[in-house]
Amino acid sequence: MNKDLIIIGAGPSALALAKALAHSRLNITLIEQQSQQQCAQPDYDGRDIALTHQSLAILKQFDIWSKLQAHPIAAAKVQDGHSPYTLNFCEHTQPLGFLVSNHHLRQALYETVAPQPNVNFIWQTKVQQVIKSELGYRVTLCDGRQFDTPLLVAADSRFSATRRQVGISATIKDFARTAIVCRMRHQLAHQCTAHECFHYGHTLAILPLSEGESSIVVTANTDKAADLLALSDDEFNRFITNALAHSLGDMQLSTARFSYPLVGVFAAYFSKAHVALLGDAAVGMHPVTAHGFNLGLVGATRLAKVISEAIDKNDPYYSEQTLAAYHSEQQKEARMMYYGTNGIVQLFTSENPPAKLARKILLRFSNHFPPLKQAITAKLTQYG
Repeated sequence: MNKDLIIIGAGPSALALAKALAHSRLNITLIEQQSQQQCAQPDYDGRDIALTHQSLAILKQFDIWSKLQAHPIAAAKVQDGHSPYTLNFCEHTQPLGFLVSNHHLRQALYETVAPQPNVNFIWQTKVQQVIKSELGYRVTLCDGRQFDTPLLVAADSRFSATRRQVGISATIKDFARTAIVCRMRHQLAHQCTAHECFHYGHTLAILPLSEGESSIVVTANTDKAADLLALSDDEFNRFITNALAHSLGDMQLSTARFSYPLVGVFAAYFSKAHVALLGDAAVGMHPVTAHGFNLGLVGATRLAKVISEAIDKNDPYYSEQTLAAYHSEQQKEARMMYYGTNGIVQLFTSENPPAKLARKILLRFSNHFPPLKQAITAKLTQYG
């Protein structure tokens, strides 16, 4: 059986690509290991996504923004160690960004893609093998079914088996750290302000949700993270309250705690003839700059654009030349974000004295050098 486009994975980036190509003539098939129910009504997983203005514009184009409960981020503060000094970011005319629950984003994307007549799903099925074929690539499922396609898109996580089978290497960086995420209620107002606290031994992010509640992200070496997960709810509440120096009053868990190992991935290239990598299969980000989802969403629209333009010109939408435009633009932006983020993580999690001194100097210099602060703000928020 032949398919015009096969996407392996049905995560947010894959769904965004299917949505962006919904009005094309392509017959699109998404192959997903999870069930339809898990995709249509995903469970809360602790993750709240910080969306840039660029992502906001895309979700409005998809006509799903109005379905999402978004919380504005009016300002952001960065703090090093236990020093009260902060690097401050704010815009007077509009929010820096918006927070949306990951499971709501996934549900909204699925609901807008599912009715599309040129999109179909294959659920609860693993891909056994991907090999070259006369048409492009042949995908063999574990149940024996086979499909040939001129364009295969790998969107099956940062540990993508498809990426490996099509012969694209990737650099993998294990941070040996784990992120613990949850929501907590607090006594004092957060004033729609996000905090990134690079404490010694762990990093703590506070992301403002509805008044009186925030999303909490603690990252620590995996052995310490295990100790934090083993704390009782009351003990964890006290830990976060003390880590914030009571700046939000007493903290109380309002959800369960979830943990995610932190591993960065960067593919050698994002496309070749008949293949494209998308989302975490192309680049898996450390969450400190909150750009993983945003990169995947922008990448989906970029890939859809080059495919649609090729179809309009009657050019092969699966050719190396067509897909190279996606690779070039997406990898250029992703490389800067990926290595820049890793540099920030390296500097702000190092415990040696020169690094501690360097980040204190950097915070003060950034606060007092407006061009640098404006450049950082523009990169993080992606206005437009």
